Amino acid sequence: MNKELFLFYNVENFFPPDDNQKSALYNWDDYKYELKVRKINHVFRFIENDLVQLPAIIGLAEIGGQRVLDDLTNEDSPLHDYKIVYQKSDDSRGLSVALLLNPDKCILQSFSFLKFPKDDDSEFDSRDILQAEILVNNHKFQVFILHLPSKRNKDIKESLRNHILKKLRTRILELHKKGEKIIIMGDFNENPDHEMIKELCKDNENNLVIKNPFEALFNSNVFSTFHGKKGVLFDQILISEIDKTSHKALIYNNAKLCNKDRKNSQYPFRTYSGSRYIGGYSDHFPVALILEYSQ
Repeated sequence: MNKELFLFYNVENFFPPDDNQKSALYNWDDYKYELKVRKINHVFRFIENDLVQLPAIIGLAEIGGQRVLDDLTNEDSPLHDYKIVYQKSDDSRGLSVALLLNPDKCILQSFSFLKFPKDDDSEFDSRDILQAEILVNNHKFQVFILHLPSKRNKDIKESLRNHILKKLRTRILELHKKGEKIIIMGDFNENPDHEMIKELCKDNENNLVIKNPFEALFNSNVFSTFHGKKGVLFDQILISEIDKTSHKALIYNNAKLCNKDRKNSQYPFRTYSGSRYIGGYSDHFPVALILEYSQ
């Protein structure tokens, strides 16, 4: 039975050390940056050891520049052969999504970056959604990578987040009608039980066209990050129904990626806690989907 691993990882404010757009970081420098590159590379070594393979597709969020991706795929990295798809978006924090592709498993057919401004808003500054057509061992997928507007400032961007999901749903339904297979991975800034995510998965007749295997994890109180003391599962991978396959969702919360304080050991070991540098990996755990082909 063939298995493919798809992974998404919000890597927390990952800026190059010389980037001017790093308002969320305090005293960021070359040493801290290079340590973070090594730590994120270690994450993928842990994943390869534990899951017995590297991902075919990696979606990343909170990338602050091309240099980050170049350094993550340098010759010493477990991802040294991976192909990069990236474009800096107009996000006010200077962060974007990116795609890394395992060349042994994937062929990139095409890609584009989607913007869904609300009411032709000239001040629209949200992160782009990356869409790519990819062959994974001869199975074609339309892959979307997103990082939707955050809940900061009393969720002032909730209406924008809902607007983007509605626009994305229109595109998803168009592709579904053409028989395309779809993967949507990202930080939705909403849990799997949110009405707009449930709607994204259905057509206009209320039929399920996309599955969200992370909903069951959320219902079992498994989380990818925490807001204060509240666990949330904003990081998710959604997938079309595909004949002769099964899939399994997981949060990669290996103990090495967890907070070293025993009292808070369920939390990710993050890079910053507010303005305090603590030298961890990220404030999110990676999330993964294992797709098994019966033939």
